[in-house]
Amino acid sequence: MTTEQIKPHLEKAVFGFGIINPLMALPQLHLIWVQHHVGGLSVLTIGAALVMSVLWTAYGFMGRQTVLWVTSAAWVAMNGLTLLGVAVFA
Repeated sequence: MTTEQIKPHLEKAVFGFGIINPLMALPQLHLIWVQHHVGGLSVLTIGAALVMSVLWTAYGFMGRQTVLWVTSAAWVAMNGLTLLGVAVFA
């Protein structure tokens, strides 16, 4: 197969896993928002992840790379909710 033949399949796989991957943060969000457990979470680490996901979202959007900006936007939501939860319950 050529690169051009592989590219559409790779983009679908990246998009699929890019959406599934942020959903792996749901158990953490459950611990934070339902059980109010924020022990061991670093505001610095979560904040840096939030900034990076915002930058990747903007970069993907401006470059018209749908896969990149949509999956990064999902991480903005997850990181934002995590950081907000730490701020509220710490």
